[in-house]
Amino acid sequence: MKLSLPARPSVLFPICAFALVVSAIAIATAAADSLVSNGGFEDGVTGWSLFVPGESEGRNCRFDVVSDNPHSGTGCLRLQSDNFARFAVSSKPIPVQSGEHYHVSAWVRADPAVQVRLNTPGFAIRLNLRRGTANADGGPLYIVNGNRVAHDTPPDSDGPLAVQWTEVEAVVEIPSGVDEMAPDLFAWAIMGTIFVDDLSIEKVDASTAVTPMWQKPPSS
Repeated sequence: MKLSLPARPSVLFPICAFALVVSAIAIATAAADSLVSNGGFEDGVTGWSLFVPGESEGRNCRFDVVSDNPHSGTGCLRLQSDNFARFAVSSKPIPVQSGEHYHVSAWVRADPAVQVRLNTPGFAIRLNLRRGTANADGGPLYIVNGNRVAHDTPPDSDGPLAVQWTEVEAVVEIPSGVDEMAPDLFAWAIMGTIFVDDLSIEKVDASTAVTPMWQKPPSS
């Protein structure tokens, strides 16, 4: 007589379920650490508004959130213009204190057909520094391709924008007298389309090394 052995309980489902739970917790923790609301654009354009300087008006500068190959999640920001333009989307200010260190990062990729004006960054994270209701002395901070940081004027880019997702990041220190920092995601002198995702601003320990300020090489 053939005996039937009891089926062994499957451990695959519990292991997979545990992995999914751990992954979800990690994602939620990372999102919770960032001080930017809707930095991953999972809630569409909520919390973001368009900023177009006067010289770029009339060039059909626009933004939306699309599901076209996001860096993570289900959506990413799309910035577009019909002619060379400088424009941005802006989020609400973040309360800060002098001397604090923040890790700032975003992921960017360019449409293969985009054009970027020569000697311009193409994309920049601009951190508007404020004291009360006025702009702080020294101007905003800019972070561009190649993780270059500068005050007041964006530094030169470290090469063209990549068509693959590339992280732009830096650690910055809040200057004296600053009590708010408001982030902008800037399309800088582009014609066409770029995509941005997963903007994160996280406070880090004051012992964390600050990214050195970029210095323009002297003219020959």
